[in-house]
Amino acid sequence: MYTINEQQRLIGINEPDGGQAPAIFIGMTSAGSLIYYHEQLPPDLMIELGKDCELPLDIPKLIRKVETFEPVNRVWMGPAYAFPELSHEWNQKVQLIGQEQRYLLAEHFPELTDYLYEKSPVAAYVIGDSAVAVCCSARLSNHGAEASLYTAPGYRGHGYAVETVKCWQYYVKERGRMPIYSTSWDNLASQ
Repeated sequence: MYTINEQQRLIGINEPDGGQAPAIFIGMTSAGSLIYYHEQLPPDLMIELGKDCELPLDIPKLIRKVETFEPVNRVWMGPAYAFPELSHEWNQKVQLIGQEQRYLLAEHFPELTDYLYEKSPVAAYVIGDSAVAVCCSARLSNHGAEASLYTAPGYRGHGYAVETVKCWQYYVKERGRMPIYSTSWDNLASQ
């Protein structure tokens, strides 16, 4: 999700256009917590925050501590999913989108046509001559890829997105990366 420096500190968002990394990232897994701090966070504040990163999290307390460093404008929380099993089957209307098929994105997803390489693999559910749902890589590293999923209005609720994700995750695993999918807690349709 993020780029990190040699000291394992956050330096940016792992996307083609980048962006500011958060002051702190807390990931809760079955194996324990993963905590990463922004590269500019003072060491004494990191120690203080580390003491408060155990379950149950006291989010307002964490925010107050971070605000001694910089204002908190946004808090993002949500689940992240891994794909434990490799799916070999998906609807036959789903296909990989390369340079030759990019015209299929024109109607609903024209902004993706300039980023096919960076967001590869790109899988799409195609009806007629138009992609109506697309799953691509929002963030890539040598080890993993995070799904980015879009369904055109009017085509939602039909399971098209699920089929595109099956295809996307297959090709991510074929390339030796771990596919993951994350969303916010309030995005029930995404979950």
